[in-house]
Amino acid sequence: MLPRSQRCRIDPPPHTRIIACGVFKPALDYLRLSQRFGRLSITYLPSHLHMYPHELMTELCNKIVSAKTGEKRVLCLYGHCFPGIDQICAQYGAPRIAAAHCYELLLGRSKFRKIVDAEAGSFFVERDLILNFESYCLNPLELHDADMRRFFFANYKQLIYVKQPKDRKLISKVKGLAGFLELSLKIVEADYSELERKISKLI
Repeated sequence: MLPRSQRCRIDPPPHTRIIACGVFKPALDYLRLSQRFGRLSITYLPSHLHMYPHELMTELCNKIVSAKTGEKRVLCLYGHCFPGIDQICAQYGAPRIAAAHCYELLLGRSKFRKIVDAEAGSFFVERDLILNFESYCLNPLELHDADMRRFFFANYKQLIYVKQPKDRKLISKVKGLAGFLELSLKIVEADYSELERKISKLI
């Protein structure tokens, strides 16, 4: 055995922090990443920040800088949620777990593209949007007015509900929403396998 002074020192893996949109909390809780990967923590930003791209950019930058100050390796879990997000992530050295949309990450690229290519007029919803539809869409877009609903949804044909494993008692809400928007309803099961692979590879 080599003397202690000549032994190779194996450094522990760096502490990794994922900064993610709150939309992904059900998925990451389900994947139990914090239990599976040591020295991993997750910070969620409120999903309503999508309504305010400049505020989202500012909050994301602040969280990255704060995590970097603590000498943490930072990963960013967002779609193309504001212009220049990849440049921001590159500037601060926080790789983005890449996808164009959160739905692409919740379904996997192949499954997402198959749905989009089959019917371009698809309006996607998941748990967070369903539960917050009133504050995110109904009130800001004045969808109580039938003319406004027709204006915003004239080009949509179907509502796609991305059902996640831990969703509970949302079917009636989704059916009511589809009827309100006068769209046919299709329910598709989330598939976290691609999201899991992408995160695991970067960690």
